[in-house]
Amino acid sequence: MKKFLILFLFLNVTMAQEQTKVLDKVMYVNKIFAQVHKSPSKHSIYLTTTECGHPVKVFKMISKTRSRVLFNRTWKIVKVGSYDGYMNGDYLSATKVECFQDKYPKFFDSMNLEINDMFYWGKLYDQYVTGKSRAN
Repeated sequence: MKKFLILFLFLNVTMAQEQTKVLDKVMYVNKIFAQVHKSPSKHSIYLTTTECGHPVKVFKMISKTRSRVLFNRTWKIVKVGSYDGYMNGDYLSATKVECFQDKYPKFFDSMNLEINDMFYWGKLYDQYVTGKSRAN
């Protein structure tokens, strides 16, 4: 049993080393606030909050044979500032969108949002479910 466990751990380490993270593109946040997560789940720990229009570096996983490793269709591997994490791909766009903060800067500035406020609004928006119901 110990030999099997050691072999299993060794295989996991070597498989993880075979993949490298490579910069794919720069995308922009398209929602008023968005969260960077520690793991690809909306229930995971939040690392930081970003505003609409903020540039985000998106990475892809490449194997040793230089073929792209499929990660997840919903979540993107990102770097925002000094934070490496995951962001919902629905909150990112290829081009910079016109944001509420840009359209109405005086109104937005008059709200005097602090970092904690932005975090909680981002957290709320992150948990908010959008789309059509499948219930009859």
